[in-house]
Amino acid sequence: MPEPISASSRAEDAHLLVVGATGTLLPAVHAATSRGELVTAVTRSPIALRDLARSTRGRVRPLVRDYEDPGLRTALAEASRTRPFTGALLYCPLASPTIVRTVVDAVPRNRPVVLLLTSAHAAPTVGTEDGFPWSPARLPRDSRPSPHCRLLVLGWAGGAGAARWHTAEEISAAALRVLDADVPRDAVLGEVRPWAARPR
Repeated sequence: MPEPISASSRAEDAHLLVVGATGTLLPAVHAATSRGELVTAVTRSPIALRDLARSTRGRVRPLVRDYEDPGLRTALAEASRTRPFTGALLYCPLASPTIVRTVVDAVPRNRPVVLLLTSAHAAPTVGTEDGFPWSPARLPRDSRPSPHCRLLVLGWAGGAGAARWHTAEEISAAALRVLDADVPRDAVLGEVRPWAARPR
C-alpha cells in the first residue's frame, strides 16, 4: 500500500477537492489557492463559482453540480482525470451517506479527506451522560465513510459571554489543520459540552 503523502511534501501539483466551496469553506479555498494549490470547487451556484474562479486567477476549477445529481461520480472522475485529487474538504451536511461515500471515493486512498460534521453528531443520546468529555471516538462506526477519512466535528465557541457558532474563517482554518496534519487524526472545533450551553 502506498505511503500517505504528508503536507510537507505537497508541491505545485496539489489538487484539492472542496464541497461547500462558496459557503462555509470559502476561506479554505482562498487559503489553498494562495499557497499554490489547484482547487476543484463543487457547488450548485454557477455565478458564485464564476466569481470565485476569477478572484483566484484561475486556481479554482468550477464544478457546477448538485451533489445529489446522479452524474456526480462521472463528473468527479473527469475533474481528476489529468490531475488526481491530493486531498478533499467536504461540508455537505444534507447529503446522504451514499453521496458522501461517492465524493470520498473520488480521492485516492493514500490522500487525506476531511469530512466536516455538524454539532448534532455530538448530541447526547438516551442513556449517555452529557457531563462526560466527548470525542469523535464516540461517534457511531458508520460516521466515517472510509478509513482514510478524517472527521472534524463543529462545536461552538464558548468562553465569557454567550456561546456562538464558529465563523467560516475559524471552520476553514480548523479544516485545513486537520487536512495538513502528518498524522491522521479526528478533531472537534470548540466545545460540544455541556450540550445545554450550545447557541440557540
